[in-house]
Amino acid sequence: MFDDLMEKLRNVLKSRLMPITTIYVVLIAILIYRLFFLQIVNGQEYEKSFTNTTSRERVIQATRGNIYDVNGKLLAYNELSYNVTFLDTGEYLKSDVLNAKIAQIIDIVESSGDEIDIDDFGLAIDKKGNVSFKGSENEILRFKRDVYAVKKVSDLKEEQRNASAEEIFEYLRSSTAPNSLKFKISEEYSKKEAYKIMAVRYAMYLNNYYRYNPLVIATNVNPKTVAAVKEYSGDISGLDIASTSVRKYNEDYAYCMAHILGYTGKISEEAYKDMKKQGYSKNDQVGKTGIEQQFESTLHGTNGTETVYLDTSKRVVDVKQGKPAIPGEDVHLSIDAELQKVVYGKLEAQLSAILKAKIRSGNKTFEYVNGEKKVVIPQNAVYYAIIKNGVVNTERFAEPNATDTEKDVYNTFLSERKEIFKDLKSILSYSNPTKYKYLSQEEKDYLDFIYKMLVNKNVLKSSEFNGGEVEQYNDYLDGKLTLSEFLQYALSQDKWVDRTIFSDANQFYDSEEIYAELLKYIIDELSDDPAFGKLIYKTLIYPENGRPKISGRQICLLLFDQNVINYNKDDYAKLKSGSKSAYGFICSKIDKLELTPGQLGLDPCSGSAIITNPNDGKVMTMVSYPGYDNNKLANKIDSEYYGYLTNNDSYPLINRPIQQKTAPGSTFKMISGIAGLEEPGAGINISTQFMDDGTFHVKPYPRCGKRTGHGMIAVTRAIEVSCNVYFFNVGYKLGQIGHKGSYSDSQALEILTKYASQFGFGQPTGVELPNEAISKISTSQGIASYIGQGTHNFTPISLAKYINSLGNRGTLYDLSIIKDSEVKVANRLEFKDSTWRAISQGNKGVLNGRESGELKDFFKDVKVTVAGKTGTAEENKNRPNHALFVSYAPFENPEIAITVVIPNGYSSHNSARLASDIYKYYFADEKDKPELAKPKPGKAADAPSSNE
Repeated sequence: MFDDLMEKLRNVLKSRLMPITTIYVVLIAILIYRLFFLQIVNGQEYEKSFTNTTSRERVIQATRGNIYDVNGKLLAYNELSYNVTFLDTGEYLKSDVLNAKIAQIIDIVESSGDEIDIDDFGLAIDKKGNVSFKGSENEILRFKRDVYAVKKVSDLKEEQRNASAEEIFEYLRSSTAPNSLKFKISEEYSKKEAYKIMAVRYAMYLNNYYRYNPLVIATNVNPKTVAAVKEYSGDISGLDIASTSVRKYNEDYAYCMAHILGYTGKISEEAYKDMKKQGYSKNDQVGKTGIEQQFESTLHGTNGTETVYLDTSKRVVDVKQGKPAIPGEDVHLSIDAELQKVVYGKLEAQLSAILKAKIRSGNKTFEYVNGEKKVVIPQNAVYYAIIKNGVVNTERFAEPNATDTEKDVYNTFLSERKEIFKDLKSILSYSNPTKYKYLSQEEKDYLDFIYKMLVNKNVLKSSEFNGGEVEQYNDYLDGKLTLSEFLQYALSQDKWVDRTIFSDANQFYDSEEIYAELLKYIIDELSDDPAFGKLIYKTLIYPENGRPKISGRQICLLLFDQNVINYNKDDYAKLKSGSKSAYGFICSKIDKLELTPGQLGLDPCSGSAIITNPNDGKVMTMVSYPGYDNNKLANKIDSEYYGYLTNNDSYPLINRPIQQKTAPGSTFKMISGIAGLEEPGAGINISTQFMDDGTFHVKPYPRCGKRTGHGMIAVTRAIEVSCNVYFFNVGYKLGQIGHKGSYSDSQALEILTKYASQFGFGQPTGVELPNEAISKISTSQGIASYIGQGTHNFTPISLAKYINSLGNRGTLYDLSIIKDSEVKVANRLEFKDSTWRAISQGNKGVLNGRESGELKDFFKDVKVTVAGKTGTAEENKNRPNHALFVSYAPFENPEIAITVVIPNGYSSHNSARLASDIYKYYFADEKDKPELAKPKPGKAADAPSSNE
């Protein structure tokens, strides 16, 4: 048997198939070994190598530095926060499934009390479901570029470029025609629901290349939302909670420090292009204003990185740590936050006192005092300001739970609006429009509003006609053409009117029909326009003629109904019954600061108060009133609050110390005095006297502040009593130098500019804040310029720099709000000792001289001697004068300098009174300071005395 087997084996080996069989066996063995090696021995490593075909670098955001005051008080810091995120895992490939998941996420967030937060979507939707564009014209075009998936804005077709917001919305929602941006949002979702889904889908589209970065759906959410998201994260792939930090500002100092600190926000597309090279990411928060903006590179720190590994579906499969993030550095200010808060309160109280003193019953805006015309505030203007500036919310009037007063006011409004629309249709009729000269002022206001609305909405394309010599446009401006006639002419031109907004482009209309369509569009737009609604309320509350249809009593009751002021049962009952007058009630609320000047936006409603150190130029306080809550603008802007700020007549977002400019008035006279004493060839010394009989006897014969004049007067007393005629003479003498006795206005201005520029005017002050306005030295009206009028236009901070150098007698420091910054000397003022003595003694005499009058009373309780100068500047005869005051103390060796500017503050005494309160507080014993810090509205000065 063994032999048989061997024989068979020999036959097999001799077979011609043997080599082939051997080869196959060997190959199979090798294959088996290789598979074993790949899958068993090194399986995990090769699987990883196969899967991780792509790597990307992901940013780790740096922690922002803190901001402290001079005493180490924390003013700006970071707080732990949670965001809802959604990572596109590629699992939801069908639009209907993805839309359903997004709708579910939205419901989770909103049912927990938070909102979806998508900033990059170019559409907005209002409460009525009307869709509109967001952003500037260029931003809208870039949005359309992305929607229509073209490379450049210039690649947009004409119909795409001109597409309305509603057309874009329907295009994105549509399920017809294949396109990457057709989100196929079912009709089962309401318009508002579809809008939210669309916003998320659009953000996902923009994030497509960076799908490994989770998309932020909602920011800074509450604990209830965090818990809900974690509960549902297992059911919704990609849904998660991410911890982050948000910028916070110390609430004790938010209002008084907002303009200095500024706030942060998401980096804009334009800024990102510039800052990308510096290591910024698209999701970084950056400083938008104030110190946050100015010291962005210091506070921001350096972002870190990590490497993420992606599969072919761009899903993250591994993460490796890269460069760690480096926290930002802290910034320490020279500002004393507690002092800043005290000064803010005192400024608000003084503005309140001025307002209360100037409110009058009735509708008159002027009164006569000793034959002189004076601006006053009609009480109805106060009631209207409550509506106009959003102190009460008119939208609440139409809500189901509105109070009886709210309903009554709203019904009166609806009735009036109906009559106004009827009137407008008649005024704007096609064939017989009312001529401009026959219109009331209220009707003119309505038509002006309509024209501006049509231009702002780009229905009227003003670029086509207001840049050239268009006869019809100029005739409209001159009142020769009615608005109706002008609109009819505009419709006859090819490119003046965008008809697609209000008519069907596919339907043919004759000229009268297309005008009727435009008129219908106008009325429809006015019906939903809150700004036009406020114009109607003005007619009802503050009519041009006749009695108000909405009473002051009703407006005052609304303050209670909407919790603007604290409810007081007795006040409410007396007000409602009529036993307490609306006039008395409103004045008392202003006096108690339950209604603030910043809320009302009446003259005066704003001001600046700056304290500097004359010995090094450090800024100790820089108050801008009114302030705002920067916590509501940081990280993500509260749109409703921002709307309130931007629509208020007090313009709270302006940083007044560095941005608001006024004429300096008599605060400028020290420079004029120095120019006269120091300019070679002037022939003026400290003993030189000029005769002041009340009038300067050179055309146009300007008068002195004191009608009877001051007699023979030299420089020190001229500053003390603010003698206009003395400084007119100085300007006149300087304008004669080198002109053989004839006066040259340009010569006078040139010399004045020479000395004003030595005090820093016309140059930056050095203060480390963005967007500082540069003060302008007068370039005309030479004689008037020597008393601070002409075309001088100075910021409060530039006046602070100037008075600082007067206080220290000659060193012009660059101002700084940074604690440890290098002290910089901008100029050394090399004037004669006699000049410094004459000027400083004049400043001392302003508040301490024989003729100081009421000013001496203001400062009598200050524990040190104060030197200063008042200034009243007139710029508009229909509005109150500006009130200014510059000063320093103690006179012998100044520690601080105080500058106060109250635009439209009536009299410089109002600014001086505020400064005196600040000096009393600053130099008081510590035990007295808490009481002195309390805002106490006092009597407002009514008119300047002889030393103005």
